[in-house]
Amino acid sequence: MPGTSRALRTLAGCIVAALAGLLLIGTGLHLSGAGWHLARCLSGDESPFDAAVLPAGYPGLGTIPSLPATAVPQIRAVPGVAEAVPVQGGEVGLVGFGTLVPLEAVALDMALLSSSGMEGEAPRSASDAVLDKRTADQLHLELGDTITVHGNGADRAFEITGVTASRGNPTFDVRGTLGVLPMSAADLVGSLETEAVHVRAASDVDPGELRDRLQTSLGSDYDVVTHTEMLAGGDVTAETLPPVLGVVGSLLVMGAALTAYTGRQTATTTSLLLTTTVLSLTATAAVIVASAGLEITTPAILAVAGTTAAAALTAMVLRPKIVAHLG
Repeated sequence: MPGTSRALRTLAGCIVAALAGLLLIGTGLHLSGAGWHLARCLSGDESPFDAAVLPAGYPGLGTIPSLPATAVPQIRAVPGVAEAVPVQGGEVGLVGFGTLVPLEAVALDMALLSSSGMEGEAPRSASDAVLDKRTADQLHLELGDTITVHGNGADRAFEITGVTASRGNPTFDVRGTLGVLPMSAADLVGSLETEAVHVRAASDVDPGELRDRLQTSLGSDYDVVTHTEMLAGGDVTAETLPPVLGVVGSLLVMGAALTAYTGRQTATTTSLLLTTTVLSLTATAAVIVASAGLEITTPAILAVAGTTAAAALTAMVLRPKIVAHLG
């Protein structure tokens, strides 16, 4: 009985450790954006764009600059550019907070919005909007709240259907941003200005190569970044915390698996924990790659998963001999 009780306590400890590790890894996936990358990568979907062209120094400027009308045709003329889509918007104000709160109304790119960590739903009607998380937190606004926006000489009411951290979207990094459907943006702003251009590369051109071509062609008045670089941008905490969580989580899962492997747990329990280890190490590798600003690719994911799975399978086959030798 004492031996059975000890085995049950060990099993419970293994399960708790594995679940805690998976929680940490899941948090790392969310914070790094790797979860979104993995989902799109494994499903065969592509990034919403390969590179973005921005005014020099933006984000980081006190005001929101715009690109000249000649920028889009100039970008489209660069070899390797398959598509160039302008991001358009203009300045508006949020009414009802003592003073007019400056916002940037942006005609939403729905593909880009899906990559920005949105909570809630994208706008479906002319009176729906998404708001950046910083503004929502500062003004204590939540999903479902109705706000009044002043623009183009009139006030208009919008329901907040989504709140987005907007990581990876340069139009959301300077002051508050109101994301609305293109028709609503035109009504609010009147004359929309081009604030950035999202560029998709030709099939035979690497995003990094496209970035270099664009930067060389456009000159110092523009900044060009790849989509991956944009997602990886952030402060030190945002860049270092996800990998730390992933590594600590993987260590917990591996510790649980090793405890079961060398202890008196059943082959089924040990196999499940080793399988969990394979998934954990694969996810942690994705977190580290995403945090480093590198491109997550399907072959790399499969290579990590396959190598780890082969090692786990070999360990299970050799388990009786190894455990006997350790004992």
